[in-house]
Amino acid sequence: MSKYVALPKGVDEATFDRAIAEFRNIVGAEHVLHSAEALGPFLKIMIPAPIEAHAPSAAIAPASVEEVQRILAVCNRYKTPVWPVSTGKNFGYGSAAPATRGQIILDLKRMNRIIEVDPDLCTALVEPGVTYQQLYDYIKERNLPLWIDPPIPGPVAGPLGNTVERGVGYTPYGEHFLFSCGMEVVLADGQVLRTGMGAMPNSNTWQVFKWGYGPTLDGIFTQSSFGIVTKLGL
Repeated sequence: MSKYVALPKGVDEATFDRAIAEFRNIVGAEHVLHSAEALGPFLKIMIPAPIEAHAPSAAIAPASVEEVQRILAVCNRYKTPVWPVSTGKNFGYGSAAPATRGQIILDLKRMNRIIEVDPDLCTALVEPGVTYQQLYDYIKERNLPLWIDPPIPGPVAGPLGNTVERGVGYTPYGEHFLFSCGMEVVLADGQVLRTGMGAMPNSNTWQVFKWGYGPTLDGIFTQSSFGIVTKLGL
């Protein structure tokens, strides 16, 4: 009997053992989960389908972009599919369970920095693990004259995950993707892409001018699997 709840398609247990060992070297053993008990929070689904069809093989929680890049290098080497989640609680737009059985969950909740909030330009730059509650508390503690626009899932959801799933809120700024400004994305080969003015060296307008130069790429990273969004401008 396998020690894993599920295995990635086409990957045997011995090969997956080696991949797990490499993941542990990257993020630490405590941030690589594969037992049935540890994976329990990732087994909730929002569709009428058997849970077994969406069982993950493991969950890995990186703390930085560099760790995400190294994890993807291992996944490419062992041909293991990845399912990234931010808070895993953007209910109605998905949940933490992967689309297909055996995928590795890339759990981004440890990447939870609010990098910047500009009260004059009314912008913010956040990582995937930041929740609406965390952003609200940050604004309130500093007495900033700003108001956030949360979706129905409420304070446990995150602005990055909700935006890339094209979620909505209930103010004039409720079309979250429309009002986002600038993404940092780790592509499947580990390259880091910054959209809009973030692509310019030493740019100080990343969160205030969405378009930058040339084609606008942000949309292809919403409701897609073309990259892992690691920073988002609001």
